[in-house]
Amino acid sequence: MKRFSQNASHHSSLAELNITPLLDLAFVLLIIFIITTPMIEQGINVSTPSSSPNQMAVDPASVKTVSLDRDGRIFLEKEPVTTETLEKKLASMIESNPKLAVGIRADKSLPYEKVVAVIDALQKAGVTQFGLITKVDN
Repeated sequence: MKRFSQNASHHSSLAELNITPLLDLAFVLLIIFIITTPMIEQGINVSTPSSSPNQMAVDPASVKTVSLDRDGRIFLEKEPVTTETLEKKLASMIESNPKLAVGIRADKSLPYEKVVAVIDALQKAGVTQFGLITKVDN
């Protein structure tokens, strides 16, 4: 909006700010943010949070442990088994106890695919409650 002075011989001044350069700057910053955010997320070292203990009580008698040693051998409660045998034994245990829970203990040097194979066997057997057993560092 123009302001005119009472004297017609003086120059008029503008009372509005030109916001075009500000918008250009905002859009450039937005574009930089959009481009760099995916790159930042991929390179982040993640430290997983701790959780509060489960409030539901689990009967210790209904928890079975599956262990994997560094050679990839699988043990069900200290008895060596194969993935097929593990699946069959757990399926029979689920029939007698539908609330069966399984804890998986795996050596840290073991390839990830070995743990996934055990988890697949648990799911095929019908186990719905399982967890990974880890050591807590102090």
